Amino acid sequence: MFYTPEILSAIYKNKDKSVIAGITVAWGIMLLIILVGTGQGLQNGIKKLFSDYTIKTIEVFSGEASISDINVTKGDLISFTMLDIKSCAVNFNEIQNISPVVNVNVSKISSERKSVNHFSLKGVNESYFNIKTLKFNTGRAFNNRDMNRKVAVLGFEIAKKLFNNVNCVGRLVFIKNIGYKIIGVTQKDNMFNNSGYDVYIPYENALNINSKTQFNEIIVSLKNDVNTEDFQKTMKVYLSNNKGINPKDKTAFFFNNIENTLKSFNTLFNAINLFLWFIGISFLISGMLSIFNIMTVVVKDRTGEFGIRKALGATPNSIQSMVLIESLLITLVSGIIGLTIGFIIIYVVNMYMKITGGNDQFLILDINIYIILSAILLLVLSGCIAGIIPARKASKVLPVEALRELNN
Repeated sequence: MFYTPEILSAIYKNKDKSVIAGITVAWGIMLLIILVGTGQGLQNGIKKLFSDYTIKTIEVFSGEASISDINVTKGDLISFTMLDIKSCAVNFNEIQNISPVVNVNVSKISSERKSVNHFSLKGVNESYFNIKTLKFNTGRAFNNRDMNRKVAVLGFEIAKKLFNNVNCVGRLVFIKNIGYKIIGVTQKDNMFNNSGYDVYIPYENALNINSKTQFNEIIVSLKNDVNTEDFQKTMKVYLSNNKGINPKDKTAFFFNNIENTLKSFNTLFNAINLFLWFIGISFLISGMLSIFNIMTVVVKDRTGEFGIRKALGATPNSIQSMVLIESLLITLVSGIIGLTIGFIIIYVVNMYMKITGGNDQFLILDINIYIILSAILLLVLSGCIAGIIPARKASKVLPVEALRELNN
């Protein structure tokens, strides 16, 4: 039999070797946590990039005809009208919300005292805010009655620049010397998104500013049970036939399928995370090998001790367990120290990002409970694997060998 004090005493007697092995394990687990935390944080950031949209969202952009057909000649620019919006809404039961996106090119937007030149002005309808689910700092989104009014929704950054704060609902902004009443201000965007510089007005006002009835973008959200890829193909054929465009024309329409894009990013980051786990585990394996080498040397140095223990009645299993627990204890203590240091580094980096202006919705480093549990499991397995061979060797020591060792 053996007791915990005996194990601790044995580790203390070989403290130099134990500390060296422990540092290697701590370093390995710390790097594992930081690497995996970085990958997880980046993946979370990508998800936040698409958090403004419902998942079943498709953006449709008009392009240029590359094949001459019934109503178009090669090189003609394609555009949409409100008739296309109404036609799609009527003919596709899969569509939950649909909105035109009329991009307006004006040089500035102004308040009573200030003006801003860097912004994006879009004309949309009330359904747009059910597709792009922007959160509001103050005020509200458009409703059906707003379509005939001079109203505007400002991005957070625009409101801040024009009015020094975002509590500006009810005040006016001026676009081409026409006043628009502010009815809402969106929340601060994440670092991947530039929506803080967006300004939204009713699409009819946007078409009037452009002096056109055509526009180049449609955005739709679909019902949850709809396959977005199949719908995209169907919609392309429908729009092509409706406009007299060859359905095989690859440049007439372009689609941004949010669901497919998110899946592609998830696949990419899953591969990156797998690679980071591989790198981190490789560092941990180096620590495990260090533990193995140290325990092998320790067992050799303690041959006499193990032989005497067996002569006094200790069983091979008890000696094997003692060495195995020594290995496991060194690994776990070192690993927990490495985990703690890793968490401190993560915390410091995240705090630094916030202090220096990083968006608090996106942190480069992120750790969840599954990563913690996986790291602890790896530590236990590493300790067991590193100690199993030396432990078996220790359990096979014969008393005769011990006496010979002591006499030498």
